[in-house]
Amino acid sequence: MADVGPRVSTKLCTSKYTGRYPTVGLFDTRSREAWFCKPRDGQAIRTSHAALITGVDDATGTVWKDRFLCFWFYTPNTGSGLILGYPIDWDEAHLLVRVDPHWDYDRQRAIPPELSDQIEANLERQMKHGERVANIIRDAKPGYTFHVHYVASRAADSMFYARRVAST
Repeated sequence: MADVGPRVSTKLCTSKYTGRYPTVGLFDTRSREAWFCKPRDGQAIRTSHAALITGVDDATGTVWKDRFLCFWFYTPNTGSGLILGYPIDWDEAHLLVRVDPHWDYDRQRAIPPELSDQIEANLERQMKHGERVANIIRDAKPGYTFHVHYVASRAADSMFYARRVAST
């Protein structure tokens, strides 16, 4: 029986990444695969995450995104501005992984705010997914160091400069 529901578009995405261009991507929490938007004339970083998912329409695209952990990868000197009011040194490369303390991507359910132990365990799982993405980028040997940030909807729930990944 074929997998029903959302899939990552292989027309727009690849599971291989070279680190040579800024991009957005999705981590499929079910299959444990990272998908990177293809260069698309240098505009991969501006592509919406929902656009990378097939089997959806505009009305359901953002709902299906709840199965996929979103990330952005900026090569050196490709980003600008603050992230949730936090300064980033854009001369360097950065991996921003979207985390949500109250949404469990693995179990596809919301976690009530009063269950702090479950929220902590959930964030740890999301950070492990982010580490998998960081390792894929590291293994591509991009030729520069990058920083990993875990970004939530509020700065208080985020972790900036969580890890520095050295160039190999």
